[in-house]
Amino acid sequence: MSTIIKPNLLILMAFSLLACGGVKEDAKGLDERLADYGFRPGENIDQIQSYRISDWTYLDNRHFMFSNGISEHYLISLKNRCDQLRSTEALVFKTRTNTLTKFDEIIVPEAGVSKRCSIESISKLDRAE
Repeated sequence: MSTIIKPNLLILMAFSLLACGGVKEDAKGLDERLADYGFRPGENIDQIQSYRISDWTYLDNRHFMFSNGISEHYLISLKNRCDQLRSTEALVFKTRTNTLTKFDEIIVPEAGVSKRCSIESISKLDRAE
C-alpha cells in the first residue's frame, strides 16, 4: 500500500510546486509588469478617437496594453476578470462609434460562446525613463 501512496504523494507535491510558481508570477504588480515593457501609467483618458490597433499585450486578467501604430500606447483596465485574455490571439472591440471609450466592451472570441468584458478605464502609457 505504501508504494501506491508514494507516487500519489509525489504527484501532489509536483502540482503544489506548480501552483506556487503561478502565485509568484501573479503577485507581480501592474506597474512592475508595465515597467518590464518599458512603460509607466500615464493620464486617464475618456476616449481614443479613430483608434487602430497594431498589436496588444496581455498583462493580467484585468489589464492589457496596445499600440495604435503611431507610437502611442494605451492601457485598458477591465471592470471584471477576463481569464480568457491569457490564451486568446485576437480581440474584438465592440464600440458605439469610431471612438473607443470606457463604456465599450472587448470580445474574446472562443469556440462556442465568446466572452464579453467591459472596459473600466483607458490610460495613456508613458515611456519609463
